[in-house]
Amino acid sequence: MKRIYLFIVMVVLGINVHAQDNGFGVRAGVNIASMTNYNSKVGFHMGGMYRLQLSSNIPLFFEPGMELQFKGGKLTQSGTSNTFNLVYIEVPAMFAYRFQLNDKWAIQPALGPFFSFGVSGTIKQTFMGQTQSANLFGSNGGLKRGDVGLKIALGALVDRIYFGMGYDLSFINMPKNYTKGDPKLRNGSFYISAGYNF
Repeated sequence: MKRIYLFIVMVVLGINVHAQDNGFGVRAGVNIASMTNYNSKVGFHMGGMYRLQLSSNIPLFFEPGMELQFKGGKLTQSGTSNTFNLVYIEVPAMFAYRFQLNDKWAIQPALGPFFSFGVSGTIKQTFMGQTQSANLFGSNGGLKRGDVGLKIALGALVDRIYFGMGYDLSFINMPKNYTKGDPKLRNGSFYISAGYNF
């Protein structure tokens, strides 16, 4: 019985130590977004995440979050300019390892999947001074709303202030009516972030 009580006390103490490194964070920054065979365009992102240390002895963290992401791309051919403006609600599920350099500085590489849902998508086409636009999502749109991919990041922590950069690589071919031989269309986005860990 004493061993059971000792075990319970150790578990509770372990949970308390573990919980000290958990918390929320906010992130915002700039995207240099592009799509396959399209040029890049500037967007931005903003959102929050939760930091959960998976072991009290190892600085390995699980960091799920939710972000608003502005992606897309642009291309000019034969005098016609096409600009894709895509807005997603993105849910990253990152795993990060923290290398503590000293009392203030730490380096934190991270890797994990992301899941996105398109909430707004338009294409703006300009030719000879005339501009028209069309919806890309929804029943009449040509693109799928859902997106899945891999997020890679490298961050630095100065106390609780976060700076980082990374890349979102999509696995989903976006056109709804894709046929073999058609060019594929996938999202990609290099990003720079800043934030704060509470």
